[in-house]
Amino acid sequence: MSARAFIFLAMVVVVSKTQAGAVLRGVVLSNELGGPPMGNIEVSALVGNTNNTDANGKFTFSFPNKKPGDTVRLIVRKEGYVVVNDIQLELTLPADPEERPAIILLCKEGDREEMGRRFYKLKSVEAIDETYKKKVQDAQNASAAELAKLRQERDQTKAIDETYKKKLQDAQNASAAELAKLRQERDQAKALDETYKKKLQDAQNASAAELAKLSQERDQAKGATDTVVEGLAKQKPGVGSELYRTTTRLFLDGKVDRALVALSDEKLRELSKAPKEKKVEAEKTTKEAIQAWLLKGQLLTVQFRFDDAEKAYQGAIETSPESFEANFAFAWFSQQLNHYDKAKSAYGRSLELARRNQDDGEIAMTLNNLAMLDGDQNRPGAARKGFEEALKIYRNLAKNNPDSYLPDVARTVNNLATLNRAQNRVEEARKGYEETLKIYRQLAQRTPDTYLSYVAVTLNNLAVLDGDQNRVEEARKGYEEALSVRRQLAKKNPDTYQPEVAVTVNNLAILDRAQNRMEEARKGFEEALKIRRELAKKNPDAYLPDLAMTLNNLANLDRVQNRVEEARKGFEEALKIYRELTKNNPDTYMPEVARTVNNLAILDRAQSRVEEARKGFEEALKIRRELVQKDPDTYLPDVARTLNNLAVLDGDQNRPEEARKGFEEALKIYSQLAKNNPNAYLSDLAMTLNNLANLNRAQNRVEAARKQYEEALKIRRELVKKNPDAYLPDLAMTLNNLAILDRAQNRVEEARKEYEEALKIRRELAQKNPDAYLLEVARTLNNLAVLDGDQNRPQEARKGLEEALDIYERFGERNPERFQSDIVRVKHQLQTLGK
Repeated sequence: MSARAFIFLAMVVVVSKTQAGAVLRGVVLSNELGGPPMGNIEVSALVGNTNNTDANGKFTFSFPNKKPGDTVRLIVRKEGYVVVNDIQLELTLPADPEERPAIILLCKEGDREEMGRRFYKLKSVEAIDETYKKKVQDAQNASAAELAKLRQERDQTKAIDETYKKKLQDAQNASAAELAKLRQERDQAKALDETYKKKLQDAQNASAAELAKLSQERDQAKGATDTVVEGLAKQKPGVGSELYRTTTRLFLDGKVDRALVALSDEKLRELSKAPKEKKVEAEKTTKEAIQAWLLKGQLLTVQFRFDDAEKAYQGAIETSPESFEANFAFAWFSQQLNHYDKAKSAYGRSLELARRNQDDGEIAMTLNNLAMLDGDQNRPGAARKGFEEALKIYRNLAKNNPDSYLPDVARTVNNLATLNRAQNRVEEARKGYEETLKIYRQLAQRTPDTYLSYVAVTLNNLAVLDGDQNRVEEARKGYEEALSVRRQLAKKNPDTYQPEVAVTVNNLAILDRAQNRMEEARKGFEEALKIRRELAKKNPDAYLPDLAMTLNNLANLDRVQNRVEEARKGFEEALKIYRELTKNNPDTYMPEVARTVNNLAILDRAQSRVEEARKGFEEALKIRRELVQKDPDTYLPDVARTLNNLAVLDGDQNRPEEARKGFEEALKIYSQLAKNNPNAYLSDLAMTLNNLANLNRAQNRVEAARKQYEEALKIRRELVKKNPDAYLPDLAMTLNNLAILDRAQNRVEEARKEYEEALKIRRELAQKNPDAYLLEVARTLNNLAVLDGDQNRPQEARKGLEEALDIYERFGERNPERFQSDIVRVKHQLQTLGK
């Protein structure tokens, strides 16, 4: 299509309340809904005057000879640009011009397909969310009615019980037969009460199951509509039958039921069987019938009427069994509903048709989706083979037609990289993400509006991989560039891109925290939290999970920095959100409940709220053991982490056998995990070795303790070489612990050397983050001072104790209850030293 002036026809209407006729008001936006307004765009109507949009993209037309319900056609002119939502340009004039202004989306020619994809996807998601909200409300109303009925039955039972008590009181002198009768009535009341409790539990379980089912259906519907969205996005302006265009407009206006009435099975079958006098006419009519059936399938899907939607897809296939489009659409629909056998069969048919037609693009697309299906079914070998075969075809196609096929190359390379990452083939994954990024950068130079967002997504994926491999500087660079791109996009369209800004800010803050850049981390979490609170107000279903995650992250940071009240408040708010989300979707949010309960228990332990801590760790462990039964690969590390935490608490409470059992089970799990994935689990292995060594030291099992400290120390020195910011605190901890053991065994020179190295590390850390590490400095100073006292070095001992006391007193000003015992202990040590 050449870059010349194009004319687009549209129908729009608005009626003035103060004059006869009708008034049309509207706005022209750039690219997508929520995009910036476009000023000075020429808009005219076949029955009206020409109008240029103002600086805010707005325009107004008066139609003195028309009335509400009539239609008008608009003409939009801007050289090199096309209308994204051209099908909406035919509108019925509303009675109120302010109620529903016309929205016209204008983009560059090269961006139309992508912007169409975004527009139709957004409209599908809006319709799906509307269905979900309505069905949830219906389910909750039904549940409330059932519960009210059960409560009424319970109240009747209570009344019977009260009557029995009164009769029994009045019948003290009654006969044995009368008393037996009264007791029989009481037992019947008790049986009714037990029945009530069971029915109540069954009703609550049924309600939770229904809500979980609706949540699953919502997510499946969002995926299942993608192929029809793709077809709508690729539809050329003005193409399609009048039925197709009319029903699509109804769908876009939120009138799904009316669209479905128009797309009745009878009407579609008539369209499918319409007489075709010529081959060209026959092909056109068949294509239009298939499009109408597929659109009907989409509309039924957004209403969660999956069985009816499947019949519509089958209607498309019956119209033309040789249609690749119909078979492929049904395959994708089935895949998203986890109907894997049907999906595989339909993809197989699609592949057969594509090969018969010698259409390499369709062959590659089907191979790619079959590979995704294999991945969903945990067949990584078959998935790899499919991705590689598809990629080979796309590379060949891209040589001759890069504009059309380079995006497909990038998409398939990205899919293969994601598979490699899941299989811990990190170098292949890195190579794939880097190639994907290179392609998207190249595409973004020509069409930035379409591909800049893909650049940001790939930068983020690559940064996550870098973080997994402790390549922290590369990860930081990737996140910062992704954030820069997303901030730029959010300036133009905040509704679409602010959520992505929050994702990247959150990820960067996690990296900052791992590198002990605490102030930067706090700033990032607080910005992400602010964005997500605003988003959750507008759309709680979509953004409450993200809000809870950021609350949890910020609370963890608060805990590390001894801001315990802020930490508690954050954990409790996050936990409240997750428990509420779990009622509707336990499979998704139970792991988050466990994580947050575990974090809150860690805080409780630090504040000596040991019973609350135990209760929290035990709840988290119970949930995680249940999750392991379904998915051990994902949840075994969490079980080990909770076992470790509970064992530390057992040690604190002088329950050494329970502590040992917990540490040893955690150690067994981490040892196996570290063999398979050392980069991910060596640090956890070292932590558990260190903790078990502490227990052995306390129980005077000194050789076992030494062996475990030394193994932990060796691991942590290696980790520090790769990522000092992340692992220096752990190295200092193990050095300090080993020094305590050496001192107890009168290995004073080794102890001094270890204390001094630990102190040096902790002083450096405290310079960057005093809130987190000054207390560790004080503890090490105290330990070293005790050693100095043992060796009759009173001046060095006094100096160390005085510095430690100064630190404890500063912290005691903020939290006197917590640090009073430390202050008293060090003062006593100073007095003893003076003697």
